[in-house]
Amino acid sequence: MNELDLQDKYLVNFFCERPDGLQYKEAKANTVSSHFFINEDLKQFLSETSLNKDNYKKLSKKFTSEKELIEAFSLFLDEKVKSSMNMALFINSNKSVTFEGLKFHLFYPSGSETHEDKLFDENIFSIVQELPYTFKYQGKQYFSFRPDLSFFLNGIFLGYSELKSNWNNQNAKKNGRKKVAMDYQTAVQEYLKIADGNDLSQTIRKDFLKIFEKAIHITSTDINETYIIRNISNHFDEIKNTVVSDEYDFDEYEKKVFRDFKPYPLINKDADKNLKFEEVFKALYDKKMIEKEILYYNFIERELIKKEGSKVKEYKHNDGRLISPRPKQKFGADKVIAKINEFLEHENEPDYFINKLEKELKAKGIGETQIKELIAKRQKYQNNKNVYSLLLQYAAGFGKSNIIGWTALQLKDLRKDGNYIYDKVMLVVDRLQLRDQLDSMLHNMNIQKGMFLEASDKKSFMTALSSDKRVIVVNIQKFGAIKEILDNEVTSKLSTLRVAFLIDEIHRSNSGSQNEEMISVFDELQSGFDNSKVYTNTIHKKNLIIGFTATPSDITLARFGEYNKYAEAEKFWIPFDSYTMKEAIEDGFILNPIRGIVPVSSKMQFGIPDNELEGFEGDSGYEEIPDDTDTGIDEEGKKYAIRKKKIYSNKERIEAISKFISERLVSTVYHNIRGTAKAMLAVSSIPNAIRYKRLIDKHYKELVEQKKHERFKEAPIYIVYSDSQDQPSSNSVNHGINEKQVLQNFKLAKNGLIIVVDKLQTGFDEPKLHTLFLDKEIRGINAIQTISRVNRTTKYKNDCKIIDFSYKNVNVKNIKQAFEHYSNVVVSDFDPLGDEEKLDIYLKELKDQDLFKTHFKAFQEYNTTNDDINIILAIDNNFTKFITST
Repeated sequence: MNELDLQDKYLVNFFCERPDGLQYKEAKANTVSSHFFINEDLKQFLSETSLNKDNYKKLSKKFTSEKELIEAFSLFLDEKVKSSMNMALFINSNKSVTFEGLKFHLFYPSGSETHEDKLFDENIFSIVQELPYTFKYQGKQYFSFRPDLSFFLNGIFLGYSELKSNWNNQNAKKNGRKKVAMDYQTAVQEYLKIADGNDLSQTIRKDFLKIFEKAIHITSTDINETYIIRNISNHFDEIKNTVVSDEYDFDEYEKKVFRDFKPYPLINKDADKNLKFEEVFKALYDKKMIEKEILYYNFIERELIKKEGSKVKEYKHNDGRLISPRPKQKFGADKVIAKINEFLEHENEPDYFINKLEKELKAKGIGETQIKELIAKRQKYQNNKNVYSLLLQYAAGFGKSNIIGWTALQLKDLRKDGNYIYDKVMLVVDRLQLRDQLDSMLHNMNIQKGMFLEASDKKSFMTALSSDKRVIVVNIQKFGAIKEILDNEVTSKLSTLRVAFLIDEIHRSNSGSQNEEMISVFDELQSGFDNSKVYTNTIHKKNLIIGFTATPSDITLARFGEYNKYAEAEKFWIPFDSYTMKEAIEDGFILNPIRGIVPVSSKMQFGIPDNELEGFEGDSGYEEIPDDTDTGIDEEGKKYAIRKKKIYSNKERIEAISKFISERLVSTVYHNIRGTAKAMLAVSSIPNAIRYKRLIDKHYKELVEQKKHERFKEAPIYIVYSDSQDQPSSNSVNHGINEKQVLQNFKLAKNGLIIVVDKLQTGFDEPKLHTLFLDKEIRGINAIQTISRVNRTTKYKNDCKIIDFSYKNVNVKNIKQAFEHYSNVVVSDFDPLGDEEKLDIYLKELKDQDLFKTHFKAFQEYNTTNDDINIILAIDNNFTKFITST
């Protein structure tokens, strides 16, 4: 079977004829104009559809013929296309246009409050086989090629697909991608011949290369696999530089195109070839999926800043870069939206998902006893009973914020039976920098400040719930704890609504402390609903919680994960969707931080005196600190906490490391990323951070006085931490600059160092962070979150470094252990029933205690009906007596 048979007898049939296909119409190649419009479709859409036909009649009176009218209109559109970054942005920005003083619609979106999908169904989706594309300049033809399948909407070009047949010993992975890369390379080479000094405004380029550079995406398929590339114009400079150098060796260009030309993910990887093809092509070319490309998935990212004295963000520059989804980003967002239909269909069946799990376990051949145990574990969590929940694991640095934004916008617009499905969409953040990143993202996605509200206390939260604005940013940092939000008044209100919560990083450190224990916002939010009788007794709509993280804990997975039908042994729970660090590194979306670990023994800089720990040995009975203790975590670790603190706080040690860091910044770090690299220093306490700030300021100032380092003189050194009553505020240490301004200044600076204690180690996104200095111990979730601050990719960034000063360089082992656990899809065999048995024993022992018998009832009263402070004072007094007596 050759390519043409496969194309004509199967693909076009699937697109145009099958009732379960995509319902396109086929247009002939000779109906496509030289400007790449299907004139017949354009004329039909303007002259026959509901909102256009009246104005078309008026317009036709201004032209001598329909041919002249359509030619003039297509030229008018062609100029607008040239000024757009791609066709999705062109259509989104020009859903309606004014031509000759008359308004015309170019695209009808679905879900209109007035028309629902009636107008959307009037859009014309077309496919053209073997469409010849030629480019002529001053009467001479410079380039031609023939895409296998080209796609159009209302006569407007969208993109094309290259088909390869395995029967001809060809495939999409090698031959299809190579054909697309070669076609673009040839076109650019021919363009460069014309443009040599003659196209400063790039007018010729916008016309010549538009079939490649304006396409929403270009695909290559062999039925078994489908590959997709967006923004192929990113490779223009690579071709140009190769041509200019007279080398004409395009191997490096081809490798880079192949790295960007990714396979599209599959839900069912074991399906037959044709089913895999149909799944992917529905995901890419279904009419509603094309609409998503237009309305959601493409936007221009511009840098936003607040100028001094202004409360409003504005663009730093007018230019920007096109952001469109990587295959896995689109796959994940689409998968979430598809799941909503199942949730809604079974909203009034509280046991639906438990029954579904039971059927899946039986189908796997698991015994009845084990099924009962697994069902019992699941029921303990009440997962999906009162609130729906989805857990997604995406590598830090992969672009989680964009997935959240795309998902939120789609949830906001979802409609059913004439109504919006979700009354509110809440974006939950707990850090200033996450909040600021989210604000910028929404702004770039055309969700302006006036279209959403921010809630930072109960009053503003209740106001937001009653407002007509449907997107709410919830800053839980100011609440302190989720339970402060979900009191009876709030849960009563929420029980009457259907609300979607999207949590940008489910793990957070204890608010206001330097304790590195990570709390799950996901757990807190779910428990807030499950434990509220006001909510569970009155709900008639189920709320949805979607949690995003790079590092799901075993407990979180066991509670919110999905049943893993490929599970082996006891590893039953996996995320709803995942894109792991390992996958992201292999695909080139993030850097591998493990490769850049550099252990630096502080003894090389400074030797701890023999008597440094004198006086502390007797506290634990040990002469030295063993290598395998987790400081402050378990009973043994607590014995060594005071010693570790003394080591990390040693002034001479900090002095030596400060000098090392200062020299490293100017000699090595700042030279990376073509002289624009930045660094972060994470330390163990606020006093140490302040000491580091003072000493690095001093050493750095001396170094940049030297001529060879003076170009780094303006690089700032900032410090960020959670303020506490017994330490100077971070604002004062930063010479009066508040945290928000610090983060903006750091982002805008060419180089810089930011010193952190308990902040910015989760979610802080600065692609030019190249080096992380560690003078604290990290492990587990916290280790992955911290090292991921430097794994972002950006132009000219080839690697990242982690310089470890920890005692005995324990971080090297800790980081590698954490990476082994979290770099792949995390699975869990966590056993809640075993923990419950222990809790039963502890509860029985607690109830036998005199303190419990004497004070628990009064404690309950204080928290419910009686706020007499004397109750707490009496309890506190008796606790003190109990502790001192034992």
